[in-house]
Amino acid sequence: MTRKVTPWQVLAQRDFGLFWISLLFSAVGSQISTIAVAWQVYEITNSPFQLGLTGLFRALPVMILSIPGGVVADRMDRRRLLIITQILAAVLALILGLLTSTGQVRVWHIYAVTFLSGAVGIFDAPARTALIPLLVSSEQLASAYALNITWRQIATLAGPFLGGIVISVFGISASYFIDALSFFSVIVCLAFMRARPSPPPEKKESPLQSVRSGFNFIRENSAILGLMSMDTCVNFFGAYRSMMPAIARDILGTGPAGLGALLGVPAFGALVGSGVVMAMGNPKHKGKLIIWVTLLYTVGLISFAFSRSLALSLVIVFCLGLVDAIGETLRDTLVQLITPDRMRGRVKSFDQVFMSAGTYLGYAQMGTAATFLGIPGALILGGSLGSAAVLLVAKFARSLRNIES
Repeated sequence: MTRKVTPWQVLAQRDFGLFWISLLFSAVGSQISTIAVAWQVYEITNSPFQLGLTGLFRALPVMILSIPGGVVADRMDRRRLLIITQILAAVLALILGLLTSTGQVRVWHIYAVTFLSGAVGIFDAPARTALIPLLVSSEQLASAYALNITWRQIATLAGPFLGGIVISVFGISASYFIDALSFFSVIVCLAFMRARPSPPPEKKESPLQSVRSGFNFIRENSAILGLMSMDTCVNFFGAYRSMMPAIARDILGTGPAGLGALLGVPAFGALVGSGVVMAMGNPKHKGKLIIWVTLLYTVGLISFAFSRSLALSLVIVFCLGLVDAIGETLRDTLVQLITPDRMRGRVKSFDQVFMSAGTYLGYAQMGTAATFLGIPGALILGGSLGSAAVLLVAKFARSLRNIES
């Protein structure tokens, strides 16, 4: 009988516990910096359009560099790669802090640093995700990825609040200096880590061959391909967050406070969802569980379309955050268990492309559908098409349904 895994056992693993704490500090610093960027751009330009461009400059590196980032993560020692990316990220934050404190900052400086920070993050994310299986046992992997979501959600909740305080009390430049310092917590952790080094590639191959072999691995593995296809479709058809300002004002009749609650409550749901996975330990039949929780997510989207009450809507988006976190944790765990270590960086990078394409294109799709069908109609259509995608994957990706682990 398999012994139940608790989150405290996972955090007690020296390397993983230090890594988790350092990533939490770093993520809070990054959230503080993100708030500072948005505030500063609007302060300089007074233009909503130019404020929106910061999102574009964050998205472009994801679309352009995700796959090269995965190739690098599989060809370098991941700990060394993470140290390099953290140093570069700290330098970029310091540059913005110095430009701001000396009064030399211009909006194009912020756009350039935002783009470069996004590019650094693209090389950081596959290496970070692929490093986790080297820090814990396979039985602890589900709890480790649940904890991975937990630090992100804690930072999402605490970072903006702390950012507002830092900006109002100490000024914008202090936000960037705090962000730079937060990266050094990860650098120190990585320097003292005793994790096994990443194995070198089995054979010498060109970067293009590495990309092709990663693509072929995903194409030939119906479980991973099914998971990526299902998530891409659900993100594309169910991009409900892009409509939140209109939902809050025009459907629920609430103001900025209600909008903030609608955007923040899913993070609380995600914390609970990651806690559920940690309480489950290492659940069996992860493939079937992922299918069921993803289907439940699409049903939640349809339910959200019918709500005309702020209280009910908050309950629904809480549940959406909860099941989304459960699905993401189990999906990341299953993909890492299926994927050999030499491929983990590339598989994660392809996953980033799938997810980002689904999300960013989904914003445009949801806006177009809402123009013709209204927001409730667009949500119902998106949830229905997402449900259909889940059911198709459940029918044809038999290897996903039959996974016992």
